[in-house]
Amino acid sequence: MIRSCIQYVGEFLIRLSSLRLSVLLGRGADEKIETWFENRKIFFILSLGRSGSLFLSDLLHQAEKISVFHEPNRLDFLAYLQAHDSSDRAKEYIINFRKKFIYNLARKMQVSNYGEVNSILRRHAAILQQEIPNATFIHLVRDGRDVVRSMMARRTFTYKDPITQFIAPKPGEAYFQEWPKMSRFEKLCWYWLYENKILTNHLETFIRFEDLISDYAYFSKNVLDACQIHLPFEIWESEVGRPKNVTEKHTIPHWTEWRNDQMEIFTNICGSLMNTFGYY
Repeated sequence: MIRSCIQYVGEFLIRLSSLRLSVLLGRGADEKIETWFENRKIFFILSLGRSGSLFLSDLLHQAEKISVFHEPNRLDFLAYLQAHDSSDRAKEYIINFRKKFIYNLARKMQVSNYGEVNSILRRHAAILQQEIPNATFIHLVRDGRDVVRSMMARRTFTYKDPITQFIAPKPGEAYFQEWPKMSRFEKLCWYWLYENKILTNHLETFIRFEDLISDYAYFSKNVLDACQIHLPFEIWESEVGRPKNVTEKHTIPHWTEWRNDQMEIFTNICGSLMNTFGYY
């Protein structure tokens, strides 16, 4: 019942916002929007939450000749839940609303080039690539043990989170049968695995958060060069020592102090993908 209400409200708000944008932009806007996208440097760095997206967006926003945003539209949260249920809904959201929103935002702020470091549009990676083929796409990943620990201190997969409380494996997927009996810790391990797998399936390039804040050469090659932007070493150096959106109070210890059963659970669920990302 609650999920149905959230979906109904989400659909209503997205359609209303799309209609408002269409009226605001006027007739003939579709051609202008396509032309604008074709003549801009655009990038999307997509990730799971708690992976350093806010820090990276704030850092890149200081680069020359480009504006970088972090989750600039709150409707993305509702669209994420819709995209979990239907790829068609994901496509509708990008075509009917999100491209128009980007164009209008850039137009109002007089932005010449555009970038997003966004942890909510990850379920829209495939359709974004189809609709904005000239854009650069990068998968931002962080050590799953740190992500799970951080999320344990948040409301993810609790009744207080109106989005993730409705996210679960679908029939036929791994852990579908076990889901009702899984602990919150186990569900968060699955969440890290599942969301990053989706991005891995659609994006060829991934970057590790730990490397981009510890090695300027890695950051320069894999982020700056890839996105065709310039950011001096001095700015990077001054910012890497000032993390953003830090979890102030953890509910479980650092993963180096996890119990054997916790480490075994994490390894059983996430070990293969952790290997893929080079963390083991």
